[in-house]
Amino acid sequence: MFGMKPFRDLSSPIRILLIINAAVFGVCFITNLLGWDLIGNYIVEFSALVPVRYGEVWRYLTYAFVHVNVWHFLFNMLALWMFGDDVAVAIGYPRFWVLYLFSAVFSGLFSIPFYLFGAMSPFTYIIGASGALMGIFVAYARLFPDRMILLFFVIPMRIKHAIWFFVILDVLLSQSNDSVAHFTHLGGILSGFLCMYLYEKGFSWAKLRGEFKINRGGSKKTEQDALEGEVGYIDRDKQLDLILKKVSESGVNSLSESEKAYLIQESERRRRGERRF
Repeated sequence: MFGMKPFRDLSSPIRILLIINAAVFGVCFITNLLGWDLIGNYIVEFSALVPVRYGEVWRYLTYAFVHVNVWHFLFNMLALWMFGDDVAVAIGYPRFWVLYLFSAVFSGLFSIPFYLFGAMSPFTYIIGASGALMGIFVAYARLFPDRMILLFFVIPMRIKHAIWFFVILDVLLSQSNDSVAHFTHLGGILSGFLCMYLYEKGFSWAKLRGEFKINRGGSKKTEQDALEGEVGYIDRDKQLDLILKKVSESGVNSLSESEKAYLIQESERRRRGERRF
C-alpha cells in the first residue's frame, strides 16, 4: 500500500526531483534557523507563483520546487516517493518528465484566473509541488486503478475512487481560505487526465515526426526501429511478442527503459482485464 523503495532503487527522475526539492527546502529551513531570513525570503519572493505577477513566466515552474513548511515538504516528497516511481517506470522517463513539468506549469496557469477574478487574493503566494503531484496521482490511478491506498493513512480505498474524493474535496474547500491552493490542485488533476488521455491514445512527438516524414515521402520505420524507440505499436500482442523474443535471445538486460516499462504496464493491464474507471 505504501510502495516505498530504498532511495538508491528509485528511478532517476524521482531521485533528481527529491534532491532538488530537498536542496531548496534545506536552504530555506537552515537559513531561517540561523536567523538569515533574507535568503529564504528571497527564494520565496523570486520563485513563488503570485497571481498578480502572472507575466513573470518562470514562476509557473519554479514555485513547484519551493517548500518552507516542514510538514508540507515531507508530505509532498512522501507522495512523490510512493507514487512517482511506478508511474515513471510504467510510462518511461521522458514521458514522466513531460507529465510532471506540464502538470506543474498547467496547474499554475489554471489557478491564476480564480485568484485574479474570484474571491481569493491576487497577492497570494503559491508554492509547493502539489499541483504536479496531482498530475502524478491521476496517472497512477489510470495505470493501476485497483491498487489500494490508505487515505489520510487511515482509510483503505482503491486509487480509482480516491482521485475523485480529492476532486470533490478541493472543489468544496476552494473558497475556504484555508491556506491551501485548491485551484492549483484541480489544475494538476486536469493536466494529469489530459496527459494520460494522450498517452493512452499513443500520442508522442516521435510518432508525429515519423508520420510527418511518411507524408513527406520519407521511408517508413521498420519493426526493429520502432521497438528501440518510444513509438508504441497499435497491435499490443505484436509488440509484446517482439519484446519477449528479444528477452529470449539476449536477456532482460538488453531491453531499453521503454521496453521494460511496456512489460510492466502490459502485465498490469492483463492482470486487471483491461478495466478502466
